Amino acid sequence: MMWATSYGFYTSVGIDTDRRAEPTAIEAHVRLRWPGNGAFLVGADQFRLPPDQPLDVLDLGAAFFREPRRPPPRSVWNRMGFWLIHEEYPPTQLPVRSPEKAMATWLGVPSWLPVLLTGVWPFLAWRRERRRKTPGSRSSDTAQ
Repeated sequence: MMWATSYGFYTSVGIDTDRRAEPTAIEAHVRLRWPGNGAFLVGADQFRLPPDQPLDVLDLGAAFFREPRRPPPRSVWNRMGFWLIHEEYPPTQLPVRSPEKAMATWLGVPSWLPVLLTGVWPFLAWRRERRRKTPGSRSSDTAQ
């Protein structure tokens, strides 16, 4: 289902974690993400938080079938669906007065690739093995 919708919708599932880090607190969004460009991304965004903001040690995070958030392609590999994103952002000022992005790290593949590796390929291998063991099939006749 996610493969079919990965070209038109943004969907994200994961966890959020907050921790104290000097000179500010850090919030990390660790996600499985389909940004709406036909890719499947795994990674995290990190944000600096104001020192007075309360922290949630662990929180579930998700967004389903939203407006696409397509990162702009930077290479031919990106256009084919393969992504490697690592960006770091220096603080605008310390202490931070409102949440601001600190870092982003993402690894992405075309959304059909996980489907192939986790579903279709094992199914075909299972079917091939089953046919080989079935009496009267061509492969078992040639083995005798």
